[in-house]
Amino acid sequence: MNILLLFFIVAGVQPKEVAVLIKTKGSVIIVKSGKIIRAKRGNLLNEGDEIRTGKDGFALIKYLNKGAIIQLKKNSSISFPSSQKSFIFNRVKLFFGEIISIIKGKRFEVETPNAVAAVKGTKFIVGVYGDTTYLDVTEGEVTFSSKGGEETFGPGESARCIGDNPPEMIHRKKNIIIEFKRGGKAKKLEIMVK
Repeated sequence: MNILLLFFIVAGVQPKEVAVLIKTKGSVIIVKSGKIIRAKRGNLLNEGDEIRTGKDGFALIKYLNKGAIIQLKKNSSISFPSSQKSFIFNRVKLFFGEIISIIKGKRFEVETPNAVAAVKGTKFIVGVYGDTTYLDVTEGEVTFSSKGGEETFGPGESARCIGDNPPEMIHRKKNIIIEFKRGGKAKKLEIMVK
């Protein structure tokens, strides 16, 4: 990241604005040009910026082009890498933690230390824990790849990629929330499915 920032300074090029923070809660910081800034709603995010959430943190981020939305969960860190392909699709690098991505139309990639999840027009969750990247697909299809191979997963499917091994389908416990009215009051029932 330091080399990238040095390039921008030497070349006199300003990093490209890629996204905006639309909501924050708890501990959220932005590392911008080596400086730590307390994140708040309305902060513009540039290529090279890193966003980190703490144990009580949460951030909702919207891309400026085509409106992809990322929810950064607690104890997570992402950055917006500079890319020659950035005019074609959006890309985020997830260092650790978990994000939920809602994509409409434009191609989108989540890069982790050991895998890449690539999608177009879908909703999915990616998490990094140690050397394992997890994927849960809610809508659409996601191509999940690593040095070991590539697989495509659809709605309701989950997968993991351990180290450089190929992605493999797994069965994860999921919660189903049923909303209903009882006695005139709205109720929610949460059921864990194995």
